[in-house]
Amino acid sequence: MVALGAFPAAKLGALLLRQVSKPIANFVKERAKQSPVFRSYVCMPPAQFYNWCEVKMKMYFMNLGTAGKVKPLSETMAIELGSNLLGEGIIFVVAAALLLLEYNRQVRKEQAKEEVRLQEQEDLTNALRDLDLMTNQHTAELRRLTYLVDDLISKVHSKSYPGPDISETSSSKVDTKRQEPELKKQISNDINENLLFKSIKMLIQSLQA
Repeated sequence: MVALGAFPAAKLGALLLRQVSKPIANFVKERAKQSPVFRSYVCMPPAQFYNWCEVKMKMYFMNLGTAGKVKPLSETMAIELGSNLLGEGIIFVVAAALLLLEYNRQVRKEQAKEEVRLQEQEDLTNALRDLDLMTNQHTAELRRLTYLVDDLISKVHSKSYPGPDISETSSSKVDTKRQEPELKKQISNDINENLLFKSIKMLIQSLQA
């Protein structure tokens, strides 16, 4: 499909160049008619040289030898041929310049894409490095919190609660009964605190996992 589409495009391009070269050739002809200097030094010499090369090549391929003098073209034919050669030469130079500009544009475009890709890769590497650093910091913080929770739990477990003395008198027993609600409240608070610390520890362990 690509090859089939390329040939019509090439034919259209060649036809376009020929159509564009015609006005240029006509301009060169008019210029050659009006200016003897332009006719003698710009238009006719390329035509005579082209005719000489063409005749020599034909003689060589037809095994006629290369000896002999090549008859130059008449002034009219030289102006006609020289105008066509100059027109096609100008078109060729313009086309080559356009191709060179397009090639340079494509090269700059690819370079810009490569620079963007390298910048994105560098940004991704920096982001991964920062993420790894943050992960290490969070891990260290979790370890510190785990140590603090374990320390608090051990302190709660090591607390001793006062109990009733069997040698107390009846008045001291009354005081103990009065203090009993406060002791129960303190024990309840300690138990709740212990459960809270255990919950925090389980949460930290789940985060580490």
